[in-house]
Amino acid sequence: MKDKSQISFKSIVCFFDVFFLIVYFFVFLKIQYDYISPINFSNESWELLEIFKMHYKALLILLLTWGFIANYVGGYNFLRRVKFVVILKKLLIQIFIFTIIVFAVSGLKGEDLFSFELAILFLLAYFLSILLLRILSFLYFKSLHANGKNLSNIAIIGTNKNTFKFIEILKERKDYGFSIKGILTNKINFDLKEIPVFLINDESYIRFIEENRIQKIFISQMSSLSKNYLNDISEYCDKNHIEIIYIPHSNYSEFTRLEVDYIDTLPLLIVKKFPLDLLVNKILKSTFDKVFALFICFFLLSWLFPLIALLIYLDSGGPILFIQQRNGLAGKKFGCYKFRTMIQCSTNSLVATERNDSRITRVGSFLRKTSLDELPQFFNVLKGEMSVVGPRPHMISQDVYYTDIIQKYSLRHYTKPGITGLAQVKGYRGAIDSDHDMEKRIRADIFYVKNWSFLLDIQIIYQTIVLVLKGDDNAI
Repeated sequence: MKDKSQISFKSIVCFFDVFFLIVYFFVFLKIQYDYISPINFSNESWELLEIFKMHYKALLILLLTWGFIANYVGGYNFLRRVKFVVILKKLLIQIFIFTIIVFAVSGLKGEDLFSFELAILFLLAYFLSILLLRILSFLYFKSLHANGKNLSNIAIIGTNKNTFKFIEILKERKDYGFSIKGILTNKINFDLKEIPVFLINDESYIRFIEENRIQKIFISQMSSLSKNYLNDISEYCDKNHIEIIYIPHSNYSEFTRLEVDYIDTLPLLIVKKFPLDLLVNKILKSTFDKVFALFICFFLLSWLFPLIALLIYLDSGGPILFIQQRNGLAGKKFGCYKFRTMIQCSTNSLVATERNDSRITRVGSFLRKTSLDELPQFFNVLKGEMSVVGPRPHMISQDVYYTDIIQKYSLRHYTKPGITGLAQVKGYRGAIDSDHDMEKRIRADIFYVKNWSFLLDIQIIYQTIVLVLKGDDNAI
């Protein structure tokens, strides 16, 4: 079942991409011939027509290659739940390949299509225009969804422990654009407000799907429904072009690391490498860490460090830095630097900080609320012990405790710990009041490890800066 609004959206974006490409092509050619390589046209009133006759083949090649590249990278495959960082990543790949094509086409002609400088300006203007178009489109659809418009009707088949977490997320994130029409199950042993629950029997699901115009089906794995019944639903959805999405029974399902390959016509599941298994990604992340840390140390810590050090000394005397052993990459211990925010006490390295902790000093409270206490960790980054972005390093006693009770906990040590991380920008920092609080952190950390990208790091850094500037209520 096709989502007509999504098809229309793709068509509009594609139209403006083509429109901007044609307009900028002729505008920059006119600049080329007016100011850089002047040409006397036979008839000035028909100047654009003559330019078109001279370069229509090049324009046609650029239009076709833009379309092929977009199809290759999935540049127009917009989904309701897609993150903007994914859209940006595809666009950057698309414009990078297109840049190579532009210079190649220019080089194949008898004379350059554009001068080098003008070609760069042409590509930059085109990129900024289509980037702005995607930003506005993304914000527009998020606004529509948040206000209950242009929603995709979905149904949930069966339940497992993640089903209710999924429902909770959709309730909080209206901008995903999903409207839950009901849960179909053979056992009702739970109570949900606002969402209708139906007992399914025989082929009653067909009537429900048709009456509610269901566009996507979410099937809960390991539910109490029989395999035969689930197979019937899957066959019906295939015949009627209804998308099926599976809700895994575990938060830490290995399915996120599997991809399908074929030997002849036989499908095989192959374990994917994590992104940071690739050498090029390791080099990219490490290089960025060092450059960013040097920038912070030179422009910020060079004057802020002595100022904070003086305030700490005047407030409570004693050492300026608090160095605590934490587990880093592959569980290797290192000394994690922080500005000292507590009175000197033997329990500081053993007992986690609590709300309204009496050990915190006056200056320490300010440093914690503003996250300035974490700044010395940029020295850890320069030493190669930490990264700018990654799972936050926990106290060793916490690592020992939670390794045994939270599945896949140790996976967070797959990469270097970070000064900030995905869990922190999602609001999962601060005091740990229950095992559930820690579980939410670990879920975010594991997502980061499995889905790392350079753009994700940039997004987390941006969100961290915003949090620091406006104040983080979870900071203690």
